[in-house]
Amino acid sequence: MKKTDLTAYDSPRSAGVIAINFRTEDDELIGAELCSAADDVLLISRKGQAIRFGASDDQLRPMGRATSGVTGMKFRDGDELLSMSIISDDTPEDDRFVVTVTDGGFAKRTAVSEYRRQGRGGLGIKAMALSEDRGSLVGGLVVSEADEIMAIKNSGQVTRSAVSEIPVKGRSTMGVKFVSVKGRDAVSLIALNPEREDEEDDSAADTAGDPVADGEASPAGDDAVSTPQNEHGSDEDGTVGNDQDGVATREDDGE
Repeated sequence: MKKTDLTAYDSPRSAGVIAINFRTEDDELIGAELCSAADDVLLISRKGQAIRFGASDDQLRPMGRATSGVTGMKFRDGDELLSMSIISDDTPEDDRFVVTVTDGGFAKRTAVSEYRRQGRGGLGIKAMALSEDRGSLVGGLVVSEADEIMAIKNSGQVTRSAVSEIPVKGRSTMGVKFVSVKGRDAVSLIALNPEREDEEDDSAADTAGDPVADGEASPAGDDAVSTPQNEHGSDEDGTVGNDQDGVATREDDGE
């Protein structure tokens, strides 16, 4: 991994520019994020290991675009990097969680504060206890309780769930049932719902009234009647169904 000044990507080339050089033919890019020197980086491996270190110049010195970077995390046999997230310095850790999900549909969220800072290039610490019947990790995200997560299955079905529905567990514990999978189906990946923030902004705009200047007369005179705007409530009953976007919502299994 490496850190490059954002201005290095300011180029008029329509075909793009090189972001990183790979050292081996089987290597691939798994993520790219904006960060500052005050932020932390969180790397999670497919077998449930995680390492957190600072993005300061001492830990992660700036490099040019066409370089291969430095070692961010080491792996045991058969393991590989799964995800990279940024823990922002301007957000209290008490408001942030790390959500991990397996391909068998099990999930948990753990407070960011349980992932202690370490030096770059180590094996890391346990992020989730895994077993053969619960599957391997397919995703790890840094989220807030107000966020929503979308889980995509191999069958193409998408399940959208609120982070607040996922129970808080310790780092080295197993998760609870999060997504129902049947037969040979499995969860293939998870992602933050990008429309969640837009929906909140639209809701706030719908419930806001039109400002009226102090002392301004109504165009219709003294007999004019003001009609309040309609408020829009949310419909979240915890059952599986299709919303207006055709996305299935998670069934409340009581866990």
